[in-house]
Amino acid sequence: MKRVLIIGASGQVGHALRVAFTPEYAVIGASHRHVEGDDARIDLADADSVRGVIEDAQPAVVVLAGGMFHVDGCELDPARSQLINVTGTKVVGAAARSAGASLVFYSTEHVFDGSQSSYRETDAVAPMNVYSRHKVEAENAVRDARPDDHLILRTSSVYGADVHRRNFVVRFVDQVTAGQSVIVADDQWGSPTHAADLARTTRLLVDAGARGTYHATGPEFVDRATFARRICERFGLDASLVVARPASSLGQPAPRPWGVRLDCSRLAAAGVPAFMTIDAGLDTLREWVRPYTGTIQSR
Repeated sequence: MKRVLIIGASGQVGHALRVAFTPEYAVIGASHRHVEGDDARIDLADADSVRGVIEDAQPAVVVLAGGMFHVDGCELDPARSQLINVTGTKVVGAAARSAGASLVFYSTEHVFDGSQSSYRETDAVAPMNVYSRHKVEAENAVRDARPDDHLILRTSSVYGADVHRRNFVVRFVDQVTAGQSVIVADDQWGSPTHAADLARTTRLLVDAGARGTYHATGPEFVDRATFARRICERFGLDASLVVARPASSLGQPAPRPWGVRLDCSRLAAAGVPAFMTIDAGLDTLREWVRPYTGTIQSR
């Protein structure tokens, strides 16, 4: 049985990856702050930690689903973002090469600046902030480390079941359920992507031996305020608590493109089924988050 090491196993994508790869693969989890069960503890800022986990696991596939993802946090602490998102990725890549493992890496639509109507995998990148610049550097590190044995998935606005309640949808449901108004940008656009779709796609591409870069997002392109109202609709929440504002009024430290739409035709050509619509994805999440209370269902 092939062994797959999921770095960032306690996150929303990590949890979805566990489901997608089980039981056909022997799944080994590794996380930093929230280590679960028999998972290993890993620190992407500590090269010895990374090398030790990968050497011990001896995986056939390494999936790097961990990192420093807070865009404004990266802007405010670029040195730490560099250490985790770039140097950490380089160490993972070198260790994967030593283990003879394939390497899977997740990137962002924000490697582009939004000046085009849509982007294919071959279009020139144009990152606008520290996080996305470091993602570009990390992508290049993955290609350098495993030039013939890597898979890079660029995605957008990922949401799903998250026991740590860190993604936009779950936090938003918690806030609105508590009667709080939520300020949301009405001029920042994205393609909400369900973590389960992203994980299933990863498994399908790994099984098929796919290599290179793929764009992988949900099918709809909406502004965040519209997305918030759609959440209210599916969860039966009060949409009047959505306060739409231009992004320029939110005081975000990191500059962002107004919106980047990824062309996912290469993914479709690889035989990957279409991702869930927003409504379908939110309906699956509603089975996990109790409507009206925001409390977590036991699983």
